[in-house]
Order: sequence, then C-alpha cells, then structure tokens
Amino acid sequence: MPIRFNDTSLGAAYSTFEAQRRSNPNLKLGQEQVLQLVALVGDGHRGWSASKVASELKKPGLSREQQLALVKGGMTASEKLDLAAILDQGTVPLEPGARQFLEAVLDRSSPQPPPPPPASNGLSISGDQKNGLSGVTKAGATIEAINISTAPTGRLHMDDTAVIGKADASGRFSMAKLTGDQAMREGDLVRMRARYADGSTSDWVTVKATGIAAKDTSNAAVALFRIGLTDAGTGKVSVANINASRQVSEPGAQLQFTNLRSGEKTKVTVTETGGFPEGFSLNGKAGDSFSVAASDGVNNTGFTELVGNVTVPGGAPSGRDLIPDPALHKDELDAAGKPRFSKATFTGPLFIDGARAEDVQQGQIGDCYFPAAMAAIAKANPDAINNLVKDNGNGTYTVTFKEKDWATGRFKDVPVTVDGDLWARSYGGPLYGRSANSSDTRKMELWFPLVEKAYAQWKGSYDTIGNGGHSSDVFEAVLGREGQQMSIYAGNLDRVFDTIKKAVDAKQPVAAGTYGESEEARYTNSGVYADHAYSILGYEQTGSEKYVVLRNPWGESEPSGNGANDGIFKLKLQDFAKLYQNVMYLN
Repeated sequence: MPIRFNDTSLGAAYSTFEAQRRSNPNLKLGQEQVLQLVALVGDGHRGWSASKVASELKKPGLSREQQLALVKGGMTASEKLDLAAILDQGTVPLEPGARQFLEAVLDRSSPQPPPPPPASNGLSISGDQKNGLSGVTKAGATIEAINISTAPTGRLHMDDTAVIGKADASGRFSMAKLTGDQAMREGDLVRMRARYADGSTSDWVTVKATGIAAKDTSNAAVALFRIGLTDAGTGKVSVANINASRQVSEPGAQLQFTNLRSGEKTKVTVTETGGFPEGFSLNGKAGDSFSVAASDGVNNTGFTELVGNVTVPGGAPSGRDLIPDPALHKDELDAAGKPRFSKATFTGPLFIDGARAEDVQQGQIGDCYFPAAMAAIAKANPDAINNLVKDNGNGTYTVTFKEKDWATGRFKDVPVTVDGDLWARSYGGPLYGRSANSSDTRKMELWFPLVEKAYAQWKGSYDTIGNGGHSSDVFEAVLGREGQQMSIYAGNLDRVFDTIKKAVDAKQPVAAGTYGESEEARYTNSGVYADHAYSILGYEQTGSEKYVVLRNPWGESEPSGNGANDGIFKLKLQDFAKLYQNVMYLN
C-alpha cells in the first residue's frame, strides 16, 4: 500500500525515488538521498527554505549531531509520522547508514553496534565513497583531506588539506566530501588524517575512491611544468621535480618518456611523495626532446595519449639575446653555477584587453610581493600599467620605473630596456612570471613577465628580487609615490578597513602580507599561506559585516567554498585580521 504523506513536497520527492526504483530494481536510498528528504522536513528551521537546509546539511565539517539538530529544529509532528512511514513501510530500500540516520532523527533506539575502535594510527575508513567518506576516529575530531590525484596540476602541497567532516560523540563520521577542483572521482587517491582537540593529528591514511561511478575514467594528472631535465654528460639526462615540495603526479602512477631523437622509451613509477626516484635519469643529451605519457594503471595503459613534450636545456640557443638578461635565481643553477634552464623568445602581444589583475601569475621565485603589487595596480589603475611599458618595435621593450632622489625628495624616471627572451621550463613555458592567457611563445600576453624581468634587471638579478620584499616598494617604483605599511592588530580593525576602503575608492593599489613561516600553524586548513603577499582587490560591507576581497598572485589556491579556483576570495574582516600581518598602500 502506498504511503499517504501529510507533507506533499516530501511525498512528491519520495515518489520520484519510487519511479527510479521501478526502472532500476537495485536502487537503494543512500545518505545523500535521505538528506534530500529530511531537508524538506527541516524547512521550518529559522524559516529557511528546503534548499537552504539541504545546503547547510551538506556543509563540510558538520557533525552528525549538528545535522540532526538542524532537521529536528524544523520538523513538525505530522512530518515525523511521514518519516516513520518511509522507515517502516517504504518501498525503496535504505542503505544501513541512511536507515540509522532516519532512526536518529526519529529518536528511536538505534540497533547499530558500538563503533569499532579507531585503527592504531587513529583513523579508519570504511565502505565505498558514493555518498562521501565514512569511518571512525576519536570523538569530536575533525577530518582533513586532500585529493592527491587532482592536486599535481595546482600549487598544493600534499598536506594542504581542507576540513571535510567531523566525528560525532561516538567517533563516527560520514558523508565527508571534497568539493570544487578536488571533488572525488572514481579511482582518485584521497589522503586523510584526523585532527584532535589538542591540535595533534592521526597518521595519514590514503584511500582509493570507489563506488562513485561504474568505471574509473580519470587518468593520472601530470604537472609537466615541474619536470626539470639536466644534461648530466656521458649520454645521461637527470630528471627531477623542480618543486620538490609539490607533486609531479599521483603516487604509483607510471610516466613514460620517449626520446624523440632515438625513439628509446623509459618508464618510471612516481614515488609516494609524488616525485621521481632519487638518481632517475634518461639516455640522451642537451637539446633532446622527450614526449611524456602517463598511466594510473587503469587508464592509458598503452601510453598512447601524450601529456606533452619536455626538452633538455643546452642545445642550440633559442633566445635572440638582443640585450643581456638578468641572471637566474641561485636555486636555478647547478652545482657548477651553470643555468639549469634555457631561454626562449616570446613574441606575443604586450596587452590583450589592457592590463588586468587576472593577467598576473607568479612563477618559480619567491617574489610574491611583486606580482601581488602589479595585480593590485592593474586592478586599481590599469592606465598606469599601459604607461609603464612601451614596445619599441624592434624586439625590445622599455619599462620606466620611478626612483626617489633623496637630495630633492622627488621621484625621477629610471628607464630599463629588455628584450622578449625569458628563462623557460623544459616544457616551454616561462620559468618566472607569466600571463594567465597562454604559455605559447607567440600568444602569451607579455606586459607582466617583461615588467618583472625589467625589475630584476634594474635591481641586479632574479636572485636579488626573489628572496622577499614589500609590495609598497613596488607601488613606489611604478607610481612614484611613497609607500606605507600598517600593522594589523585587534585594536585597529576599523582603521585598517577604512584605509583599505579609502585606497580602493581612490583607485589606489593595496596589498596585504601574511605572518612568517614560524606562524605556519595558524594557516592549517585556511587556504591562505604563511610568508606570502596578496593583492587586495576591494571590500564589501553588508550591514555591520565587513569583508576584504583578496587575490593570491599564483592565480589559484584559496579558501574552500569560494567558487572558481582563480585565487580570488573574500574574508570577513575578523578572519582577515587573524591571517594577515600588515596592509601595504600608498601615502
């Protein structure tokens, strides 16, 4: 006999599942489907809509107790009868976890057994991941995770986790999910740990996502831009990860290198840390190019689909060298002090649709203060960028900086002329700053990498500018006005916000710096990084709530839940003050 529902919207939703069951006899309602149903019950909570309740119920980090409180807070007596009917008379079977959740909503004594003790490492994972990750740990612990299958192509370290769930009073957690660019796909490797109330953590646990789709169709991602090749002599080419703290690919993936000159193929298995085995090399010489293919053991096992090509530096010069270039950062030199990279000549347009903050992407060196400042200027005053750099029409460009004459107190022009040669990675893209539109030598927008190159030329080398600095100094150098810094502390938040507001309204650039690496613990799971500079793009104010809009100069990596992974995000003023040490602006 069909259930007669008191709540018509709940009845309509359940009828949809019954229809699906008729076409798919194996269908069972899991926790995600049950959350859809109870959201219709909890819609009386605070006057929220069912969609609002559903969104809140699925928020990362929400404990089971919090979910139950949310549902019960809006449930009427008649709706409680409807849920009981689903539990006792429903025609669509319930998965065990879904049944237990409904029983808890109805305050029935649960038949579930006590949770098993956590594994010796403090965290156990159970079941498939169709409805999210489930398991057991210590009561009240938060669950942190990173998808190490999708992470390689971004700038994430293997411990750049996000909070995805919270264990309840019995130590259980369920429906813990990664979202956005890290959303789990069938076959992905997810690295997890539990963080306890005292700040300590469990050991890492890595699980392979299963039960999400019928087939694993997502091959191992490869960060081609991290593969560094060096001619080691005697017919050998050393292969290394030029960003050793980040991944080239997922652990256990196989990469196949094919020497395009000799045709020789060489396979290597990616290590547990996402890099190459120590001492790994290829047969080849300077100037050789290698195609790269990857397989996760399920996809592309024939290595027929290529990721791209990488080239060993030291072959025939590819740069024109019309003007001597600034020296590389010391980290990009080999033991003998010779460059580990070659140069390429870039001939793309100086501007595409003018200068924009989104054009700017920081490269290999630690000069975050510089791209953060240039993106802030591009956002506030793009005409200043247009006037800063000039195409001379002969393969060279002149960038005119400003320098204070301490004798007169005035700023004078300092023209610096550079060519379009840029130090390049083995795959061909720029080693240092680049534009977001392309890595192609004929298409990449050039204004930012050329301004960075000119700044390195002016100051002495990429090493000189690549060991930290202040965005306020760059504001001075571009705009010819004195830069200022303001420390942030609990007692001056209103003054900090007013300073940001006045600068943004006056179309003046603003940037902010985080605390140093000694304070790294405060950035755990925040999506913000220690010892890093950020552009301030704007502010928002809704009633008494104030927000600061920021941009990571990487052009990616931001707090979770901020939409597109473009590095742009907003923080409440109070959160901004916890994570940022100072604000930089113009006098």
